[in-house]
Amino acid sequence: MNPIQFDWTLVAQVLSFLVLFYILRRFAWNPLMNMMEERRNFIESNIAQAEQERQQAEQIKREYQEEMRKARQEAQEVIAKATKLSEERSAEILAGAHEEAEKIKKSALADIERERDLAIAQVKAQVADLSVSVAEKIIRKNLDAKSQEDLIEQFIQEVGELPC
Repeated sequence: MNPIQFDWTLVAQVLSFLVLFYILRRFAWNPLMNMMEERRNFIESNIAQAEQERQQAEQIKREYQEEMRKARQEAQEVIAKATKLSEERSAEILAGAHEEAEKIKKSALADIERERDLAIAQVKAQVADLSVSVAEKIIRKNLDAKSQEDLIEQFIQEVGELPC
């Protein structure tokens, strides 16, 4: 036996490995790398899409918040207008009531004035009638001073008893 022997199994193993490496590289490595590249592209596109959707969601949120702010502002404006309108209407109603009260007061004062004037005219007419009556009585009678005083006293009492 020769201590230095050449072992053909090692060569066969190396050759088998190289053939296997070539076959795997040719038929498995490229499809595997292509599949890995497709997977990487798919993941990147999903990440990009998720980022885009996140940005859209933020944009929608900002728009929603802006619309809510506008709606609150419009609601406050509507409330302010309604408050102002109700205050104006209240002031108008109050002014109308004051005007109506003034008209009623003036009308009542005018009625009172007319009634007073009418009463004064009636009293004057009665006084004139009584004066004429007294004068008639005085003329009919030739009275002395005592009779005239009595007649005047009677006249004053009659005037005092008349309703005003």
